[in-house]
Amino acid sequence: MRQVLVNPLSGYYMHGDVFGRQGDFVTSPEISQLFGEMTAIWYLTEWMRLGKPSKTQFVELGPGRGTLMSDMLRTLSQFPYFYETITGVHLVEASPGLRKMQRSALVKDAEDVDGNVEKATRPDGIDIFWHDGAEVVPDGWSCIMAHEFFDALAVHSFEKTEEGWRELLVDFDDTVELSPDTWYTGQSLADIMSKGGGAGLVIDYGQDYVQGDTIRAIRKHEIVHPMSDPGSADLSADVDFAALKVAMKKYPDITTYGPVTQSKFLQSLGIQTRLEMLLKNAKTSESRTTLIKGFQRLLDPAMMGRIYKVMAFTKENSTTGSKPVGFE
Repeated sequence: MRQVLVNPLSGYYMHGDVFGRQGDFVTSPEISQLFGEMTAIWYLTEWMRLGKPSKTQFVELGPGRGTLMSDMLRTLSQFPYFYETITGVHLVEASPGLRKMQRSALVKDAEDVDGNVEKATRPDGIDIFWHDGAEVVPDGWSCIMAHEFFDALAVHSFEKTEEGWRELLVDFDDTVELSPDTWYTGQSLADIMSKGGGAGLVIDYGQDYVQGDTIRAIRKHEIVHPMSDPGSADLSADVDFAALKVAMKKYPDITTYGPVTQSKFLQSLGIQTRLEMLLKNAKTSESRTTLIKGFQRLLDPAMMGRIYKVMAFTKENSTTGSKPVGFE
């Protein structure tokens, strides 16, 4: 999975833009601006709940086109008392092509650059940094976002036989999946938060328990066999949130919440009210239709509302006495 997705020469994510209707799959931030706006409000409420620290930073793993971070920063700029605390945005991204797309989304009118993007400054003065791994993100009070990131980390598949557990290296059958990469990355995020404080979200499809064979490949919005033409399709596996929580709880000062469904999370943040406001200000029937369809796709249990889960993790103190919005 790791080679297929991020090999520097032929990895799937190294090809360039794989998102949207013209790509292989579409993500929640690309479906509707409502998603980024609601998650931004969640970080704002957590900042207030956890004591309004004077300096904060944003960290996003696998930022895609940069749409989610762009929507969050646009929303948070309406709250200058929080926005002015942001010292930087740190993006963990392996693909040079996607880094350039993220730079274009976050730094308007950015000039083309040769080579790998490592730093850029927005017109509002916020610095954007790119990193190869979460372990090199600097310490600080962090708002961490991992949206559809853990599902792309490599898993090992094991089958219980008469001779005991055996790892499957080629075939797929009735299996149990384990992901050392998920364990390691979860601990890296908990380490950042334990040192500097903060609040984070993991938003992905998966369950709160170990699962069987969930490895899948998607090409042009259709499920294909994972072994068919590796490198031409996205590979992913359902996230084991239970294992992720255990990994993070290596740090006793880190508290995890959930997971809850995406529908419950977004509704708790007032997405219905925000939709009504946008519909009222929409200038065309086409834009209103787009808003309604995006809203339905994000919340409908038959679409993304149930299968996508949201887990929160924070560094608490003994005086907090409350829970994050959406996890009460």
